Amino acid sequence: MKIIEKDLKSGMVKVYIQGKEDCWHLYNVIEKGDYLSAITYRSKKDTGDRIRSKKEEKERVYLKIEVENKEFQKFTDRLRIRGKIVEGVDEVGAYHTISIEPGMEVKIEKEWKDWQLERLKKATKAHPKIAVIAMDDEMATIAKIHEYGVEEVATIYSNRSGKMYGGNYNEKEYYGQILSKIKDMNMPVVIVGPGFEKDRFIEFAKGEIKNYIVDNVSQAGLPGVYEALKRGVIEKIMKENRMAIETQIVEEVMERISKGGNIAYGKEEVEKAIEMGAVEKLIILNSMIMEEEKMIKKAEEMGAKIEIINDWHEGGQRLAALGGIAAFLRYRIR
Repeated sequence: MKIIEKDLKSGMVKVYIQGKEDCWHLYNVIEKGDYLSAITYRSKKDTGDRIRSKKEEKERVYLKIEVENKEFQKFTDRLRIRGKIVEGVDEVGAYHTISIEPGMEVKIEKEWKDWQLERLKKATKAHPKIAVIAMDDEMATIAKIHEYGVEEVATIYSNRSGKMYGGNYNEKEYYGQILSKIKDMNMPVVIVGPGFEKDRFIEFAKGEIKNYIVDNVSQAGLPGVYEALKRGVIEKIMKENRMAIETQIVEEVMERISKGGNIAYGKEEVEKAIEMGAVEKLIILNSMIMEEEKMIKKAEEMGAKIEIINDWHEGGQRLAALGGIAAFLRYRIR
């Protein structure tokens, strides 16, 4: 993402969307009631009495809408923002959906919060993509780690089964399929799994892959990918990935709870901690931002850092089970 123009006195920030991760960041900062302006396509107004053709003609227009709702389509490159037209065409008051995608310039006008501006600032930094292979001698799951979640790319089976490894098992074919997939992805890779199968794969792929690390987890497949995220294995190769950071934050929440550390969780406890000025870091699900805006503002006023957790990945689901909100405390309040 590039910030093209910024005037915080009028609440205006104009950005250039470079990739789908940028769409995800915008999804987290755009709220109902904000104003959004962009070049978009709208059906031409039919002023005649002729019957419309089956395929309506679209015209390129610059519109400004007042945001009513939003939808982020995971693993595509599009963010859809719907609202009432306030400027740009004669149909003021009509509804329109602006599809935001890479290559677009978007202007947002709103009352900006500190954590939202900080999120945009972080989004301007390059965030390298990463692949994870969680494998054993029976299967290998290959996944991409995005800012907003884990995308399963492929699961490859070795056809090895039984004590005598019958069936159609071919080690070179199994390893070759894995190698072909990760070469096509062309990104750093974390190779994890139980036992020595991952080490045998590295020996097979020697010279073919360069930017990688190897580590142990207790299982293959998607559970192995998530285990690597929880344990911080992926942080070793990519420090700035948002999902990995969020997973580590939730893991610290769980650890503090289990050890009786400086932690509050659930709305009632966190509100009490904020009232006492004890909150150092507020951790909240992205789906709760609108309803808990007053709480967030109060925490910001006392100097607390705000961490927004995506509710689409496993870490977010674990936080949801705790009420969707937690706080790291400067001191114990119980």
